Amino acid sequence: MKLAAISFTPGGEKLTEDIRQKAKAQRGGFDLMIETYKDRREDFAKASDYVARCFEENIPILFVCACGIAVRLIAPFLKDKLSDPAVIVMDEEGEYVIPILSGHVGGANNLARMMESLTGATAVITTATDVNETFAIDEFAAENRLTINNKDRIKVVSSKAVRGEPIRISIESFPPSDDADVIIAGQNHGDALWLSPKGYVLGIGCKKGKTCKEIETAVQRALDECGLDYKDIYAFGSIDLKAKEAGLLDFSAKYRIPFVTFTSEMLSGAKGDFEASQFVKETTGVDNVCERAAVLLTGNKGELVLGKQARDGVTVAIARR
Repeated sequence: MKLAAISFTPGGEKLTEDIRQKAKAQRGGFDLMIETYKDRREDFAKASDYVARCFEENIPILFVCACGIAVRLIAPFLKDKLSDPAVIVMDEEGEYVIPILSGHVGGANNLARMMESLTGATAVITTATDVNETFAIDEFAAENRLTINNKDRIKVVSSKAVRGEPIRISIESFPPSDDADVIIAGQNHGDALWLSPKGYVLGIGCKKGKTCKEIETAVQRALDECGLDYKDIYAFGSIDLKAKEAGLLDFSAKYRIPFVTFTSEMLSGAKGDFEASQFVKETTGVDNVCERAAVLLTGNKGELVLGKQARDGVTVAIARR
């Protein structure tokens, strides 16, 4: 997980470095890649440019400074509670950590709890559903990879939960009930909060060093050809040789799409007819990466809706779950 850390004082720099070292020392608990911005002159114009990039690339931000500074820096870039990155703030003594943006969908509450576990700071969680220890529908949707189609209904469901009233969730195949608060279905049904399953997966192959932008361009072209959007994508996969490919990791973070890798042996077991490449086989041990990865992500039960598309050293395939 990439985390941007912003500080303006020696104390803030020290805390950031302490967090980096503690995360590095953990085994299997905290996979943090911390990118730091520090400017003791408090050059807010430069800091604002850095924050803008974090929002563009959907990188979670840790501010080690006053909450007021953090709020002023992020304010120009706020868009939507379903797309803004997680933002948390810590004081430079490391006593408190406060999620201030995207607590549920973006994961700021969980990030604050991670910092609490890592540093001993007290996580100050203010979202009503967490304070009342009750059901949070937006968190439920994020955890289960469901698309929220009418976000204005989130507050209706959350208000009922906070009041201790039952939440009725209806799933399409049951079929949907007229008095449901939440509908999980492929199509909308009435005035309930509508959550839809993400019905497609991507398989991606790429040459070493391909940037997020290059991958994004190739994927967008494939999505456009199928009339799909990023919100329709459940996950994307590739070969394990690409598990640490920076462009793929940045792409995963930017669009909040889980990235899964497979060994060449696993890819060879994918069911179907695939476009074979001798060069790819000699390089990776399997004759096709993107199509096979896409099919494997469906549990070997789905079908390709778009075969291998190659663009500037990036290959993309799309399968229906």
